Amino acid sequence: MTTTLPRPAASGARLIEPVALPPAEGYYQYVHPDVVATPPGTFAFDWHLVLTPYPGSQAQFENPYVYASADGLSWLVEPGEANPVARPRAGPSAEALSDPALVSVPEIHELWLYYRSYTVDSDLVWLVRSGNAVNWSTPTVVLAAAAGSAISPSIVHRAPGDWLMWTVNGHCVSGPTRVELRRSADGIQWSDPETVTLPGLSPWHVFVRWVESLESWVMLTNVKGDAGGCLTKELYVAVSPDGVQWTPGTKPWLSAGEDSLGLFASVVYRSAFAEVGDSIRFWYSGAAMTYRTYSCWRGGMTCVDSVLVWSRLGTEIRPATDVLRRPTH
Repeated sequence: MTTTLPRPAASGARLIEPVALPPAEGYYQYVHPDVVATPPGTFAFDWHLVLTPYPGSQAQFENPYVYASADGLSWLVEPGEANPVARPRAGPSAEALSDPALVSVPEIHELWLYYRSYTVDSDLVWLVRSGNAVNWSTPTVVLAAAAGSAISPSIVHRAPGDWLMWTVNGHCVSGPTRVELRRSADGIQWSDPETVTLPGLSPWHVFVRWVESLESWVMLTNVKGDAGGCLTKELYVAVSPDGVQWTPGTKPWLSAGEDSLGLFASVVYRSAFAEVGDSIRFWYSGAAMTYRTYSCWRGGMTCVDSVLVWSRLGTEIRPATDVLRRPTH
């Protein structure tokens, strides 16, 4: 069966369709999408999506669930997938999970899934590996950090021996935050963090990818407002030639209440994107307030012509770089 791709929207980020997924923990509420396309034929399905259930903002359900797709549009639980892939450990500390990230490792035909666990004392980044995207290895810790200092890991494997991890250092309720970059030769042993430059923003959750047509890194990040807090209302795009010095857009890419269906009337949260041919697919997460609580968390997707995306960035980012002014096709 051939699936018709959605026509790229001419008006940008706001024309959003809900992402249809099988229920997780008995609910249809999710956050933290991370999407990866693997080389054709590596696995039974070429697209994989990880996210965490978050029904009624209940952290005990926030465990990584993996879904598969032939086209990146229609998602299913692959036969044999034991969702959730991981759960909190039992023990004296109240541990919770969050912030999953998927990485394709084509040279060894594996899919790697990272996720964060946290307590009042520490952040840990864990890794599970799979050779078939269904059966996963025993979790191992690849990064241990102080509480609140390894939030929302976004991990890119560019080539053998070339791994990068961006994380957020900060706290939900108080104070500004910063993004830090670590490097690795194997995706397991990571360097000490380097603070990146992201002027004017207090990021909360980040998603980073290398965009070949721009020869640049592109980041999506929801940001904390002047009042602080982690119920973020704006999503920004930033661009960097080296992953360290970032230039954000002068205005949000998407704000709460702007999407066409009202899925994100109150909160715009961690989001992701992928280049597919001449278009960019965005997967968003966020919430609408119901009964005075942020109890309705949803995911949505839009497909935007890549020329429109990069042209808008070239207009918003000051000064516009030669890369952003260059036509993509």
